[in-house]
Amino acid sequence: MELASYRRCIGQQLEELELLSSIYCGAGELQLLDAGVVADFNEFMASDAVVLRSHLEYIIKLSISGRACVDVRIELPHLYPQLELARITVHTTLLGKLKEQRLKADIDAHLAEQRDAEEAYIFQLLTWLQEHIETLMLRPESELENQQLEEEQPKAGNLERLWIYSHHIKSSTKRQEIVRQARQLDLSGFSRPGKPGIICVEGQPEQVQQYWRDIKSLRWQRITLVKTEQHQRKRFFDKFSEQLFNASDDGNDEGVMNMGQFIKFLEAHGTGYMKSELFGLV
Repeated sequence: MELASYRRCIGQQLEELELLSSIYCGAGELQLLDAGVVADFNEFMASDAVVLRSHLEYIIKLSISGRACVDVRIELPHLYPQLELARITVHTTLLGKLKEQRLKADIDAHLAEQRDAEEAYIFQLLTWLQEHIETLMLRPESELENQQLEEEQPKAGNLERLWIYSHHIKSSTKRQEIVRQARQLDLSGFSRPGKPGIICVEGQPEQVQQYWRDIKSLRWQRITLVKTEQHQRKRFFDKFSEQLFNASDDGNDEGVMNMGQFIKFLEAHGTGYMKSELFGLV
């Protein structure tokens, strides 16, 4: 990732913190978890330093209905807001367990809408959060229970499949992360390490898109989303696994791809049509 991207994002975080400090200026309204991070960020912006050791984290106390406070913990990755999403955690005694679960799901959905944001959005998120908590407090538990049951019902044709092409996948850490995150999100498909690197994931659209956001945020020489297949009725893969398709049996994970093996694998899983999408083969 270019140093300029880090400087641009860190600069936006510092400007946003200054704005929030002027708005939430009452005693204890905004608490920096490590005030030294601001000094480190300013030094980073003013020098040729290339090392960022800590993230910016703070807690803001929101007043709800003018009578109670909610603690909102905000953690900002170095590439927020342009390439990474803020991490938001809410601590409150105002909501029961079911409403807390609903709030967490709604926050995740709201953050997902910010994935293409270029400007800082914490103040707008806090304004939305304050209104949303007040609305949740008024909703009856029975209404939330019915909504949860409806959302848990499987929907026909509601699966999504992504095909991702990378210049290469060689790092053992990256390979493990590719598999770990797919399994954690209950996705099926495969990854092919080496050069080129190929990843296919399928599952619920929310989890598939979360996977793409997480994977593309890793450091890549080049990574491309080749194809998105929406409204799929079934999975073509039973689980997520790493596949080598190497031309030789010497155990070299980075060996040349055996195109015949790969095409047979695709055809065996009903995805032979992707050979033209990935390699221009017919």
